[in-house]
Amino acid sequence: MEHRTQDTYPLTHFRQHTGAHLERIAQGRVETITQNGEAAMVAMSPETYDAMRVTLERGHLWDEALARLAEGRGADARQAIEGVAKKLGLEL
Repeated sequence: MEHRTQDTYPLTHFRQHTGAHLERIAQGRVETITQNGEAAMVAMSPETYDAMRVTLERGHLWDEALARLAEGRGADARQAIEGVAKKLGLEL
């Protein structure tokens, strides 16, 4: 999801052309709305927002896992998979 400078609009334009903005946003565009030349808000679809949140949450989990590994509190992936398979009664 790349932000384009052409996706920045003043608040007055957003107010006057709300329908056109909503169409672009529904297509996955993310728009920055400015007020007095400064970024005031970001408008995006609920689906785009949800996808962004999931991505951030997954990134946080990876950061935690990498920190544990760096502290020596992790397990070898092969051993972890074998342990889960054993608990579930699966053969690898």
